[in-house]
Amino acid sequence: MKKEDIQNLITDHLNDTESVMRPLSGFKINFSSNKGFHNFFFAVSCTCGTSALLSVEVSENKSDNEIETAMTSIVERLIMQEKSFRRMDCKTHEYMNKGFLPENHDK
Repeated sequence: MKKEDIQNLITDHLNDTESVMRPLSGFKINFSSNKGFHNFFFAVSCTCGTSALLSVEVSENKSDNEIETAMTSIVERLIMQEKSFRRMDCKTHEYMNKGFLPENHDK
């Protein structure tokens, strides 16, 4: 399965949920040190204006059937990331924008 097809499959499955994250197609930065994986990026925003970059990886060695079988787990992982971001209050989002969290500020 081509990377674009996997992205579309993830997005289709997300459309069946209450998630409001947006796919970021064409995002070229690879934050992973894992070679041989397709990286898929999504954005989620808060009313305070902060956005988060969410991601999942899928091995390039997986068959189409394996990818389709794992899709529920892949989508659940993204939704957990989204929920973690949404559970943070806007003050924490503000610290994230500045690049530090309050407990690490004085270190």
